Amino acid sequence: MTRPERPVAAEWLALRRAADAAARDRAARLVTEWSSSAAGSGEPVTVFDVGAGTGANRAYLAPRLSFPARWVLLDHDAELLAAPGNRGARCVVGGIGELDRLVAAASGARLVTCSALLDLLTTAELDELAGALARHRVAGLFSLSVDGSLRIDPQHPDDDAIAAAFNAHQSRDGRPGPRAAAHLAAGCASLGLTVRRADSPWLLDAGSAPLVRRLLTERVGAAVEWRPQLGPAAEDWLTTRLTSLDDAALTVRVGHVELLVTPPG
Repeated sequence: MTRPERPVAAEWLALRRAADAAARDRAARLVTEWSSSAAGSGEPVTVFDVGAGTGANRAYLAPRLSFPARWVLLDHDAELLAAPGNRGARCVVGGIGELDRLVAAASGARLVTCSALLDLLTTAELDELAGALARHRVAGLFSLSVDGSLRIDPQHPDDDAIAAAFNAHQSRDGRPGPRAAAHLAAGCASLGLTVRRADSPWLLDAGSAPLVRRLLTERVGAAVEWRPQLGPAAEDWLTTRLTSLDDAALTVRVGHVELLVTPPG
């Protein structure tokens, strides 16, 4: 996993946690489906959480799995791994390059999972991830990958221009960005793995005002970084959007995708 040029802040992870859980609940059937099938073995499952951060993925999944699990948390940021939410798990500093070795060394049933990570990976890393699942016949559960869609009501004439610039910014440096989940799904299918998909959008309004404010502000920053000529229009767009948010007159839908990948047989 490429070390992020802009490390993820723990405060951002905390800010999005409730929205993430609500979004994942909309696609809970994938967790239930895999958990039910894995529970039949009666043995503990080793769960490899890639890009584990402060432990939100583990906190969400652990009570929803119908079997005992041993957790291996993998992240480039040692400070995030040191968070209280990661206590009781094995923590490894590293990324996708470490995954193949860790999975190969584990016995019994195994699951590779991540949350809000795929769109940060390069094409090569996504291909490496698909290859590891196929080689070791391991299941994968990948949550909250952005799909590039954003709907804000009421609509604004500059919505499409800002969205296009933001998605292009996310697709730089060899990253598929919002196409990452589709790329991984296609790669896994080509290797004979079964892929199931479900939508898990964020549905936000004034009740999530701090998250929406940061989401829109950072989106504008990335869009203007990619396309500087958008600057004045983007500033006006953001001012309009935040005013509507303060007036409780704004709703936001951010598209996310869940993938469940299972080996044949």
